[in-house]
Amino acid sequence: MARMQRQGIETHLGHKMLRFEADKVVTEGGEFAADLILFMPGLTGPAWLEHSALPRSPGGMVAADAQCRVAGFERVYVVGDSGSFPGPDWMPKQAHMADLQAEAAAHNLLAELAGGRGERGFKVELVCIIDAIDQGTLVYRTEQQQIVLPPNRLMHWAKRSFERRYLRHYQ
Repeated sequence: MARMQRQGIETHLGHKMLRFEADKVVTEGGEFAADLILFMPGLTGPAWLEHSALPRSPGGMVAADAQCRVAGFERVYVVGDSGSFPGPDWMPKQAHMADLQAEAAAHNLLAELAGGRGERGFKVELVCIIDAIDQGTLVYRTEQQQIVLPPNRLMHWAKRSFERRYLRHYQ
């Protein structure tokens, strides 16, 4: 937030949006002018979920417990951005978080298939590099700590290197 303020970026946080108009955004806390509005809600579940019997969270995602189990279904698990899990509001829904959830879900399913009950949860963790074309900022957060490194060129190159390796691997 401090960096946005230093850059002259005005923020409007903590108020529910009411509507968009041609040149402004209206919230419960007031309104502000906008030349361009790009809205990505991220608060609704996938369209196919409407036609399933899976339980949904208030936001429309598949409701899951801390072990990734879907309530009311035997041996059914959800991971990633289709699921709604207990945890902090800042918990990410994709990428590394989905990997951690998938590991817990796989362990728990294997335990169930062996006749037991899987109780492994997942670590809530955010790891990302925010790339700003010529420099990057590393953000690391768990429920116990938060680290934000100052923007630097090394993080920009680390992100680019990872993307090249990742994209080459999955093409």
